[in-house]
Amino acid sequence: MTSDNLEALRREVRDWLRANLPKGWGTPEYVPPTRYSRESHELGKEWTKKMYDAGYTGFNYPKEYGGIERPREEITVIHEEMARTGTPGGPLSLGLLVAAPAILVHGEEWQKKRFIPKILSGEESWCEGFSEPDAGSDLANVQTTAVRDGDDWIVNGQKVWTSMWEFADWGLLVAKTEPDAPRHRNLSYFLFDTTTPGFSRRPLRQMSGEAEFGEMFFDDMRVPHKNMMDEQGRGWYVAMTALMAERSFGGTGFTGGMAAMGGLGTSDLLGTNSLVELAKNTRRYGQSVWEESAFRQRIMQTAIEMEAMRWSGARLAAKMRKGGQIGNEASLLKNFQAEMRQRRGDLTCEILGAYSQMVRGSTRAIDEGDHVYNMLRARGATIEMGTSEINRNIIAERILGLPR
Repeated sequence: MTSDNLEALRREVRDWLRANLPKGWGTPEYVPPTRYSRESHELGKEWTKKMYDAGYTGFNYPKEYGGIERPREEITVIHEEMARTGTPGGPLSLGLLVAAPAILVHGEEWQKKRFIPKILSGEESWCEGFSEPDAGSDLANVQTTAVRDGDDWIVNGQKVWTSMWEFADWGLLVAKTEPDAPRHRNLSYFLFDTTTPGFSRRPLRQMSGEAEFGEMFFDDMRVPHKNMMDEQGRGWYVAMTALMAERSFGGTGFTGGMAAMGGLGTSDLLGTNSLVELAKNTRRYGQSVWEESAFRQRIMQTAIEMEAMRWSGARLAAKMRKGGQIGNEASLLKNFQAEMRQRRGDLTCEILGAYSQMVRGSTRAIDEGDHVYNMLRARGATIEMGTSEINRNIIAERILGLPR
């Protein structure tokens, strides 16, 4: 792959973006849909379909399941250009980064052919039903039950902190199917249609003011036996595959996720540039914040951390391309990106100074309050997808080999 070919691809992607992004995208005149709204969800699905049809997503999956094969250098160029313009996205990330990897590893052939292509193309979106009121860090303690009834399983119970909950077409579900079996061997893993009778959901408000997460309720909901993943009693192992994928990808569009999808990841690297611009444009005591050496050093430290995350994700992507599975290194990536997000959010608000008190809806808020929102949202990063404490235990025991 020559540099001329890559530059030609870069021009091609830029031209495609200009022709396909919503009118006015990236300008003050463009008013995006409210985050997590139906409009935002449909925009994400429509955008993913456009990208898939153009060959700009769906990497790292076999062609027989709808995957698109490209050299790593091309994928990196595509991700760089997508990150540069800040393309629509979000609602479909759980399907792409969590459901599809689990189905690829544990699904039956018909499940792979039925679900993965529609995940990659954006036709169907997903949510996950893992955590419960008494089963957060201790996921093996789930109390939701599934009882066999002929060709179906009857599910009863509740899930909380469900990502992508409101408009998902399909869901991932861990339920107890063998109450007398040993711990970790009493669970099974299902794929369920969210239009099934007996399923309901409601929002959970978080400190950012949004309902990114929700609760799910199952009241005699029937799931076909054929929708079980792997074998009965092996749900714990399927769930671990899904969680390792989620932890590796960050679940939030950060650098590790970009890289693991096949490129080197650039969204956060370009985010460093936005920090520099924010510091240069924010004035305090008669000069820009950028003139203060302490802030310059902290911004550069953020850039170093983002670069480290970027290449760690690239290493994981290389492993996946060679047929390897995501392992315990996912806990390293997840903890690093979660804590990095919090440091970056805190730094951004320190740069803003008094303006960091202006939230979304305030007429004087900088960049419509997005910086403050990101700082608040980052508080949950060290809790979701396994707390930092749980992941440190995994790192200590399974990577470093330390005693329990």
